[in-house]
Amino acid sequence: MGNYSGPKVRLSRSLGVPIAETPKHLNPKRSTRPGMHGFRPARRTLYGRQLAEKQKLACYYNIRNGQLRRYMERAVSAKKNTPDALQEMLEVRLDNVIRRLGWARTIWEARQMVSHGHFYVNGRKVDRPGFSVSPGDTIVAKEKSKGYIRSCAQATEEGFVPDWLEGNIEKCEARVTRQPTPEDVRLPFELNYSLIIEFYTK
Repeated sequence: MGNYSGPKVRLSRSLGVPIAETPKHLNPKRSTRPGMHGFRPARRTLYGRQLAEKQKLACYYNIRNGQLRRYMERAVSAKKNTPDALQEMLEVRLDNVIRRLGWARTIWEARQMVSHGHFYVNGRKVDRPGFSVSPGDTIVAKEKSKGYIRSCAQATEEGFVPDWLEGNIEKCEARVTRQPTPEDVRLPFELNYSLIIEFYTK
């Protein structure tokens, strides 16, 4: 899903869930699926339900199918519970961290900002959206980007930043205090991780 450049609300309508926390995704003008017969309820097979759950996760984190497959392979081989390991790996992606801090309004905006080199991690410029942060890492915004980041942060709801991150909006600096847990993951929809695991491990 990383290369998708079409209407983003169309994805939310197609999947039936808001894949972003912005008003137009949470309260779309039309709630039916796109297309001539979008008013008809979807009747999915088991494979269709597995695919839909996988697409929800991929769209929400804006990652391609190949990337999600690699994350799943690492999660399956991890010592901890597979869904927990998968959630943690996706949450510590740099583009997602920027979204969680409220420095970007959507994951697509966060991905673009990271790709354009707007952030430094531990003093080094990082332009890979999939870069994984670790406890103790510090994230600092480029000087020219701070004004825009402050305007984004002011538009977010109070208490947006999760407990595993510490952010200073005045300096546009942040620190990763600990590894995120499944309880820290905040999705705007319910997700059945067992169906995703079945999709990749069958």
